[in-house]
Amino acid sequence: MKKRQRRTAGVENVLKSPIRVRILGWLAGQSEPRTKREIGRALSLSNAAVHYHLKRLEQEALVRLEGTRPGPNSIIEKLYSGKSVTVGSNAMNDKEKSEFYLRYTLDSISEMHREAEQLIRSDWQANRFLVGCYGVHSTEAEIKRLKIRLLKLLQQFHEGHKRPSRNTKPVAITFGLVPSSGLAWGSTQKVFDMLS
Repeated sequence: MKKRQRRTAGVENVLKSPIRVRILGWLAGQSEPRTKREIGRALSLSNAAVHYHLKRLEQEALVRLEGTRPGPNSIIEKLYSGKSVTVGSNAMNDKEKSEFYLRYTLDSISEMHREAEQLIRSDWQANRFLVGCYGVHSTEAEIKRLKIRLLKLLQQFHEGHKRPSRNTKPVAITFGLVPSSGLAWGSTQKVFDMLS
């Protein structure tokens, strides 16, 4: 096996752990390096778990030690950054790649929702939100047309709002058009609007 193929296989093996995918996804979304303590707090992981998984990610150069800073009790804390992941080797078949990206994306969305819930619960008045879901019966062609319109709308909004500016605050926008059995719906429309 060539050196590059061994490295790619190592990366993909490391990323088969949902915890490491969560850590990497969270770090990749941060605007600055973070400490083990911050990672653990954000992802509800023990210090030992964060240490172990960061070490594995660091071995495959998926996270990088960026420096240190003073922490509590005069402890020097290490600062880590993560990088976005691309899986493009022959070490994984198409199904494995699809499963990886599905897990990576859904874990990232789950982290955004978990963080949002913490912020909302900490201050309902300051942290306004809109959440909801719709259950629909549709043809594949109708869903494809909706996808095109939805992605165009989101891309346009994202292009104009990538960077912080005066009087703005971070907002996570998540979405999904996913298959359903329809059995768990209860109702076909659930929307909780606290932006009004």
